[in-house]
Amino acid sequence: MVEIGVSVAAKVSEYLVDSVVRPLGYLFNYRTNIEDLSQQVEKLRDARDRRQHSLDAAKRNGLVIFDDVPKWLTRADRFIQDASKFLEDEKAAPKSCLNVFECVQ
Repeated sequence: MVEIGVSVAAKVSEYLVDSVVRPLGYLFNYRTNIEDLSQQVEKLRDARDRRQHSLDAAKRNGLVIFDDVPKWLTRADRFIQDASKFLEDEKAAPKSCLNVFECVQ
């Protein structure tokens, strides 16, 4: 009976710790996450431009364009626009310091 109680308590504490630690990780890694997002948006922008050039060349050569290609370009444009706005807003937002070492620049 005691083993079951210990097992249940261990599982409950595991879920509680995970639900607290994960958000804290996002806070402490915020700057890195923003930089990673910026780099990934740039990669997506480059991939989108390559796809657009390939699409334009295929159209000039009279090739059949699959329906998913323009849809992908539209979705990429929308994501790039949304992420770029988020990054601009993040740069303009007033900063508060949770980590003293990051605040000293």
